[in-house]
Amino acid sequence: MESTKMYGLLAASFLLLSLLGDPAAACSCAPRHPQTAFCNADVVIKGKFVGVSKQPLNISIGEPVWWVRYEFKTTKVYKGPEEMQDVRFLNTPAMESVCGYEHKAPLKGEDYVVAGMLEGDDVMITSCSFIQPWAQLSPAQRRGLSLKYSKGCNCTIMACTSMPCTLTSDSQCLWTDGIMTRIWDGSQAKRLACLPRSDSLCAWQSLSPQGQTAPKQ
Repeated sequence: MESTKMYGLLAASFLLLSLLGDPAAACSCAPRHPQTAFCNADVVIKGKFVGVSKQPLNISIGEPVWWVRYEFKTTKVYKGPEEMQDVRFLNTPAMESVCGYEHKAPLKGEDYVVAGMLEGDDVMITSCSFIQPWAQLSPAQRRGLSLKYSKGCNCTIMACTSMPCTLTSDSQCLWTDGIMTRIWDGSQAKRLACLPRSDSLCAWQSLSPQGQTAPKQ
């Protein structure tokens, strides 16, 4: 599970980059299957980005770190605490060098699915977060969000980045979409989930069973 202490971690990263004199350092994100993003997130929601503002986060050393707060109109909650069924704001660092997320699409535009982490009552996102236009998700991925991904959170999806790739546990599934192209949005990401079988082993399973369509909500 990813740490929820994102304010402290990202503020520390900002200070380190400032001290090193490398504000243009790029944020690097490891590949994550949509199921992994769902299971690791504290909150997974659907809705529209409708506004944006900038505010400082004061820290004990150095200058204040600026944060961007996106106003978000939530229309569907796939995962989250009962008391957070209407997420209104998403927070992110203002600098891309510390993985700040920049929403480049028009505000009040299309629906997005967002997987975020909680820091107190605040929902945090970064450029490494799963943030995807709803229209670009496959029917199988939509089904995964609504019904299936949650059933596979005890399974682990292992990205194969170079050969040979091996698994060390029966609870793991090998993800090979990007091994040649480094493009991880392939058939395993779009159509499959790593789910437990009746024998408790985890294996890739289709999210689009014949004759059953994905939920529309």
